[in-house]
Amino acid sequence: MFSFLDMVNHYLGYFNINVTLKSRIYTVLGFFGDVYLFYISFRFLQNQMFSKGVPILLVAIILLYFTICNFFYYFTKKQPWFDISPKIAKLLHIQEHPRETQVQSKMGTTVIADERNVPANGLFDDQHLLPAKIEVSPMQQANIDRLVSQMERQQLFKADYNGMSDRKIYELLKVNSKPIYAIGKGVLLPYFEMQKPGSSLMVYCGLNQAEIYPVGEIKRIGLQSIRSLDLSQVKLYLASVTLVGGPYKQIGRAGVIEAPQDYKLRAMVAYKKL
Repeated sequence: MFSFLDMVNHYLGYFNINVTLKSRIYTVLGFFGDVYLFYISFRFLQNQMFSKGVPILLVAIILLYFTICNFFYYFTKKQPWFDISPKIAKLLHIQEHPRETQVQSKMGTTVIADERNVPANGLFDDQHLLPAKIEVSPMQQANIDRLVSQMERQQLFKADYNGMSDRKIYELLKVNSKPIYAIGKGVLLPYFEMQKPGSSLMVYCGLNQAEIYPVGEIKRIGLQSIRSLDLSQVKLYLASVTLVGGPYKQIGRAGVIEAPQDYKLRAMVAYKKL
C-alpha cells in the first residue's frame, strides 16, 4: 500500500498540480487504503487472530479520523468540531505560520512568506484605506536610493531573491511570467510621514524621525487628484509606505537574466471624514 502511494506521489510530481488538488487526491487514496486496513483487520478477527486484528483495527480507526478531518479541511471550508489539532498545537506551543504564497514548479513547491509587518504609524481600518500615487523627481529618487543603501547597511532587508538559485528562479518564471524582484514583494520603510506645504502633500521617509528626506509628492489618492479633494471635509493620514521594484530577474534567450530598475514607493493613505 505504501509502495502504491509512493508511486502515485512520484508520478504526480511530473504534473503542475496545486497543493490543494494534490491533497484532495491523497485524501481519497488514503480513504481507500483505510478501507483495505479495515478489511484485513476484520478477516484477522474472523479467524480469531486477535493479536494481529486488534492493532490493525485501532490503526485503521485512527487513520479514519484523520481522513475525515482532511476531508473537511480540503473539500469544505468548515472545521469539524472533533478536530483536536488546535488543542495539540496549543499544548505543544506551535504557532501558526505567516500567510504564505505557494508556487508550484517541476522542482517542487516553493513557499514565499507573505508576512504582514506593522507600519510605524499604526494600523488602520482596511475599509478606510486608499492607494496613493507618488510622483518622484530626480532629486527625490536620489534620496530613495540613499535610503535603500542605509537600510541595506542596517540589514533591514536582503536583495538576494530570497536565497533562490537561478535554476529555481527559472522554474518559477515558467509557472508565473511576472518578474521576480531581488527584494521580494516589498519592504516596509522604517519611518515615514506626510507634510502639507501649501496645497501639496509631500512624503518624507528615513531610518528614523531625525533623519528624513523628501521622497515624493502625492498626486492622487484613489481615483481623485489632490486638487479635486476638499481637505476641509476629510482628514488624511499616511498609513504605510513600502519600497518596491529594484533589480529583477526574468527569462532571456540564454536563461535567467537580471535587469536594473529604480526603486519605487507604494503608499496607502487612510482617510476620516470630518
